Amino acid sequence: MQKIELVIFDMDGLILDTEKLYLEFGLEVFKDFGYNVTEEAILGTVGLNEESTKAYYTEYLGKPVNFEGVFQAIDEKLLSASINKEIGIKKGFFELADYLEKNNIKKVVATSSKREKAEFMLKNAEILHRFDFLVCSDEVKRGKPDPEIFLKAAERLKADVRNTIVLEDSYNGLRAAKSADMIPVMIPDLLESNDEISELIYKEIKNLEDVIEILEFHKK
Repeated sequence: MQKIELVIFDMDGLILDTEKLYLEFGLEVFKDFGYNVTEEAILGTVGLNEESTKAYYTEYLGKPVNFEGVFQAIDEKLLSASINKEIGIKKGFFELADYLEKNNIKKVVATSSKREKAEFMLKNAEILHRFDFLVCSDEVKRGKPDPEIFLKAAERLKADVRNTIVLEDSYNGLRAAKSADMIPVMIPDLLESNDEISELIYKEIKNLEDVIEILEFHKK
């Protein structure tokens, strides 16, 4: 591994403290629509794009689901929380962003959210301008755990995948990073690492500020 050229950030649960809200709103909305969905089931969708999430819930519930209604209701709650500044920014983000800018290391968001939603939420959090660009789920054919979204980010910047760190809180995101031959770093949110994830990641750290230590090590 040479000097890091690019750091790719997931968004939900990694930059924005949204996963707890997705869980809370998901439980409420599915119940309102008459579906019996558990907390464990919702956690199984972390890191998935919309199409993969639909497939997951269809198999889980074993019957047709009013996805348009459910997803719209969850998004309305989430966007309202965003507008009202009720979504926190994860610890260490500003310190890491400052470090990356000072050291001329590119930073990109690669998210399973669609562009309109991702830009809206990052704009409301007043941090959209801190990134070089975004790659969103509606701009790739295959969602995580497929590596397409990460490879697209690296290709756009002509960055060496072997010198690209991916920061993720989801299993599917970390699997995608490993498949892309990048450096998967886990910062747990709602999901803890397991034996499989521990084997494939480079390192597990507590928060975004801890990334600086990894970057300093690889400057040598």
